[in-house]
Amino acid sequence: MRYLIVLILAFLLGACGGYKPVPNYSNDIFEEPVLVKVKLDPEDPDAGIFLQDEIARMVVNRLNLTLTKDVDAAKSYIVVNSYTINTTPLNYDDNGNVIRYAVNAAIEFAVKDKYGFWSKNIVASEYVSVKAQSLVGTFEKEEAGRVAIKKALDAFILAVMERSRKVGKNKQELKDVKKSKKKSKTITVTQEEQIAYEQEAYNEYQEGSDSVASRVEDTKVVNSPKKDNDVNINIIPTDDDTLIKDATNYSY
Repeated sequence: MRYLIVLILAFLLGACGGYKPVPNYSNDIFEEPVLVKVKLDPEDPDAGIFLQDEIARMVVNRLNLTLTKDVDAAKSYIVVNSYTINTTPLNYDDNGNVIRYAVNAAIEFAVKDKYGFWSKNIVASEYVSVKAQSLVGTFEKEEAGRVAIKKALDAFILAVMERSRKVGKNKQELKDVKKSKKKSKTITVTQEEQIAYEQEAYNEYQEGSDSVASRVEDTKVVNSPKKDNDVNINIIPTDDDTLIKDATNYSY
C-alpha cells in the first residue's frame, strides 16, 4: 500500500513532464558513492540502527545508488542527526479512555548532493488500537515505530523527486534566459563601419531615400563586444552545511 501511494504521487509529480522512474530522479541530483549515517539517540539506539539500515536499503534498492562507509570517498551524504519515536493518544471511547494511539517517527534529514546542501524534516505515523485503560505495549510500539520509519522514507523519496524537479526547472529557466539574451543582443559595429553607414545614409538621403537613414538610427555603436556573464543556477534554499560536517565526524 505504501509503495502504491508513492507511485501515485510520483506520477502526479511527473505529470507535466512525463513519468520517470525513481532512480532517474536520484541520478539527477546525487553523485556516487553516497554516505549514509544516523547519529544514534542513547535513549533509543535500536530505532536509530533500524533507521540507518532502512536508509541504506532505500539508497541501494530504490534510488539505485552506490553506498560507501568512507567519508573521504563519499560524494553525497544522507544524514540523520536527530530522530524521535513517540506515542500520542488519538481516539477515545465514550468514557474518555484512549483506545487508539499514533506512534510517530520524526526524522531530520540533512542531505548533500551535487547541487549543495538541503534538509527535510519528516513526521510519519502508524496507528495502534488498544483496549480501554491500556497502554501501547513495548513490542507494539517498536513494530509501529518501524512502520512509521518506512513511511517517513517514502516521504523522503518524494522529497528527492521534488528536488530533482526543481533543479530541472531552474536549469530550463537558465537556458531560456541565455536564449533570450542571445536573441536580444545588440548589433555591434566598429567606428569605421559606423562612419561608412552614415556616409551611405547621407548619400541616399540626398537622393530622397530615408530607408538606410532609419536603419542607422536603430544601430548602436559598441567599440568592443560585451561578453555575457554566466548566470548562477538558483536551486532551492539550502541549510547551513554544519549538519553535514557534524555528521561526518561519527565513526561506524
